[in-house]
Amino acid sequence: MKNIKKVARKTALAFTNDFPGLKGVNIMEHTYPIEPFLVLTEFRMDRPVFGPHPHAGISVMTYMLPDSPTGFINRDSNGDHSIIEPGGLHITQAGSGIHHDEFPQEKGIAAHGFQIWINHADQDRLVPPLAMHAAAKEVPEVLQNGCRVRVVHGSYGGEKTSYQMKTPVTLLHIFLDAGQNITLPAEEMAFLYAIQGTGETADIPFFAQNLLNFETNGDAVSVTAGDNGCELLFGTGTPHREPITYGGPFVATTPEQMADMRRRYALGEMGRLAPYTKG
Repeated sequence: MKNIKKVARKTALAFTNDFPGLKGVNIMEHTYPIEPFLVLTEFRMDRPVFGPHPHAGISVMTYMLPDSPTGFINRDSNGDHSIIEPGGLHITQAGSGIHHDEFPQEKGIAAHGFQIWINHADQDRLVPPLAMHAAAKEVPEVLQNGCRVRVVHGSYGGEKTSYQMKTPVTLLHIFLDAGQNITLPAEEMAFLYAIQGTGETADIPFFAQNLLNFETNGDAVSVTAGDNGCELLFGTGTPHREPITYGGPFVATTPEQMADMRRRYALGEMGRLAPYTKG
């Protein structure tokens, strides 16, 4: 018998104008208990915003929602050049350090997706950089009783992703028809983020752009859709319980490790990536 988790915290969030051309709903580990996830941002972006930039110490996932009217271009300093189509995803295992760049495939059309940072344990902090990519048809799906589950990472219902980050998290994109219920296996840390529609979990109602963090005890989360159904992102995993040092696009375990990341970046040891030009 499943021990259903209770909701520890519910937060009503909203899109903000983060930069010209970029609106986001931003969820950060230092504010919400989502580790080993560090950043979870639902975004709408209609133009290049950041340009080539480095990352180190983490994995960065970009998941394009199936309803996105355009895809994303992803490039990195190791030579990857990928199109993240609607429903597809790309993971940059930054590890010891890499440059990458991401932007909408069609300027002026707002791409819709999620940018997600996943923490590395200290033993995996500086693994070699690696690119992982999945087209929309390569993301496993489970259909059952008025419910569609896209297994973005990890496993569910006998389906498992062929790609695996260093940190073994589960991330599910769930569509529930009106009144339908689903029970999801959950580890110590679990959260639910509502993309659209309404529903309830553990007798707590939720609406679009609500974040629900669950208590650590229990091994399952139960969700029931409202009258118009709902679409949500469900994440679960086990916290690393190690110190976290933030430094812009870098994440380290200690200040000394962060200083070394910055030194290697200054020396050009995290690769170089020129601005994008068509052709």
